[in-house]
Amino acid sequence: MIKRYELFSFKSAKLLVLMFLLFGICAGCFEKDPVEARVNTLIQGLGDEDERVSSGSANELWAIGEPAVDPLIKALKDDNPQVRSLAAQDLGIIGDKKATNSLITALKDPVPEVRMNAAFSLGELQATEAVEPLIELLKDENGEVVRYTVIALGMLKDPRATEPLCEVLKRDDASISYDGNSNIRSEAVFALGDTGDPRAVDTLLDLLADKEVGSSAASSLGRIKGEYVFGKLIKLLGSKNPTTRTNAVAVYENIQDPAAVPILVRMLNDQVPEVRIGAAYALGHFNESEEIAQTEQPLIHSLEDSNVKVQAAAAGSLGRIESKKAIPLLAELIQSNNSSLCETAIYSLARYKDPEAADALIAALGNENWHIRMEIVYSLREVGDTRAVDPLIPLLGDENLGVRKSAATSLGSLGDRKAVEPIIKALETERESDVRISEVQALGILGGPEAINCLSRIGTDKDEYKYVRNSAEKGLMILKGGGTVNASSFY
Repeated sequence: MIKRYELFSFKSAKLLVLMFLLFGICAGCFEKDPVEARVNTLIQGLGDEDERVSSGSANELWAIGEPAVDPLIKALKDDNPQVRSLAAQDLGIIGDKKATNSLITALKDPVPEVRMNAAFSLGELQATEAVEPLIELLKDENGEVVRYTVIALGMLKDPRATEPLCEVLKRDDASISYDGNSNIRSEAVFALGDTGDPRAVDTLLDLLADKEVGSSAASSLGRIKGEYVFGKLIKLLGSKNPTTRTNAVAVYENIQDPAAVPILVRMLNDQVPEVRIGAAYALGHFNESEEIAQTEQPLIHSLEDSNVKVQAAAAGSLGRIESKKAIPLLAELIQSNNSSLCETAIYSLARYKDPEAADALIAALGNENWHIRMEIVYSLREVGDTRAVDPLIPLLGDENLGVRKSAATSLGSLGDRKAVEPIIKALETERESDVRISEVQALGILGGPEAINCLSRIGTDKDEYKYVRNSAEKGLMILKGGGTVNASSFY
């Protein structure tokens, strides 16, 4: 079966193709035009039965670019369907619009995989002249061809496709899954959102009750927006179907109209937890001062909800709006027995650039759960308060290597050189290579004479782990050159 190959998956194929060229498969051609000869050889390689050769040839051809376009257009008429399929794929990736007409012709190829790749490539080319032929292809008997055609029409964002895409949603075979996780209906819903056409609104609103594609419909409606959407949603919030209410709340989140705030606050009292979760999460995306004034107290109240997931959604939103009132409450949640709630509180506090948030995180560093300790350490790095340096230093000796590693990383990021000596001391006994790398990188960031001396010893120690030594050498080279080292310098 012909496949739409994933490019760059077989590096060895490139070497093999180059070997063919070196050994003169296209003997005599080089005297005329080396690039032309190479392209012709690679075109032949598209039909090879060995997938490594065919995909490698496809990789090489699109890397060549414009000089390969005309030969690839010609290859769309090759007797070998695999050559036609890969040629259609490459033409879309190269992006030369002169291939448009030939690809439109390829939409009628007898082999489904060729039609599929031709359709997708027309979408990549933004070939609006292909809209009508692609709409016709929606009637194809092959589901995968239809799916890729739907995707292509979404790329083109042309309102001419709105009604045909709505019709696709009514097809009996539109729920068939492909690649294990996608189907025609879900792709059609996304494509309708891409068109931005108000004519799709009613169809998408009806789909909010659908458990399979309702959330996708909510996302697409959020991209269309408009007063018409807003007004219809209010009625749907009173639906007896909890799936409809949940997805309607998600639309308000995507629209982010300030007028939605009081509506979402009201939905925090819905009987169904999923609706309350959606409302609490959505309110965190309204962060203007007037909006926060309306949302802060209701979200704080939701921290006491009977459902832990609602509490977590509220905690996350309070962090996003950086509610000062919520800091002591989030600090309490770090002690929760529910790890998800605890972690959400930590992540929320990390959003604050506030001494009170730093104090709350520092106070929780003694948590018995190593994973929680590690997340707190990383959050302190995000807060950026150097008062965390002294409490973090003892964690260089923590029983858990993940905590030790995160402590070293955070101490480097916080930039206080009082951590240099403790890190050097920790290196004397640390045995885990990953932790040692983080400690060495921290020294490279912090700098100073003591750090440079330590990095010099480690960089020349033949008994040291190779990657630790390499990190020391990199940091030392930058420091001695007068540059500034940061975490990205080591990658």
